[in-house]
Amino acid sequence: MGKTLSIRLERDELDRNIGGGIPPNSLILIEGKDGAGKSIVAQRITYGLLEHGYSCTYVSSELNTSGFIEQMSSLDYDIKFHLLDNQLLFLPMFPFLGNTKLQPNFLDRLFKEEKIFNNEIIVFDTLSFLLIKDNITQEKSFEIIKKLKNINSLNKTILFCIDPDHLNDKFLTLLRSVADVYFNVEIKMFAGNIVRAINIQRFKRPGGNIINTIPFKVEPGKGLAIEIASFA
Repeated sequence: MGKTLSIRLERDELDRNIGGGIPPNSLILIEGKDGAGKSIVAQRITYGLLEHGYSCTYVSSELNTSGFIEQMSSLDYDIKFHLLDNQLLFLPMFPFLGNTKLQPNFLDRLFKEEKIFNNEIIVFDTLSFLLIKDNITQEKSFEIIKKLKNINSLNKTILFCIDPDHLNDKFLTLLRSVADVYFNVEIKMFAGNIVRAINIQRFKRPGGNIINTIPFKVEPGKGLAIEIASFA
């Protein structure tokens, strides 16, 4: 496995702005409040990985299979053949749950599902849905971190999205501290316009120089577009 996992696409410069790709066997945290764009960033990274031949599992708390295909297609991230070739495994959470009520042992059941972790990259969008404030103890917090790190040790890369409003402060701080790569995605006002930005809070083992703040917009039919030149 190379120094980084390439996510390069000709249409944008995200890969170059993060030093040439993401570090293998890493724990990647994408944090952002509802509507900030964390799922779009996760979907862009996933598509880039697939286009470079890596196998991915994508676990979603928000979309079913048809909705995911439509969402990706609307961004011109066509994943149909990746699904058909079994290079991409998409798993909507609610059918896995069996109903819309979150069961106390759901996380344990999730981590025991071997098929989720067979691929090289595992994406949880959004993991914090399963870790809401009232359902997580300190003991469970450390248990979850240990399981994620154990998966990393098996040559797996884990990317997980969280909404900070879902988590208690202690567990949120713990997640941030153990992440190898930590992106904070937020909406900013710039020159009277709304601009989304990826703020790189931590990036271990980069392949090259990184840009600490990466502004972007989302264009229908084009996907994520970087706007470095127009941002200060």
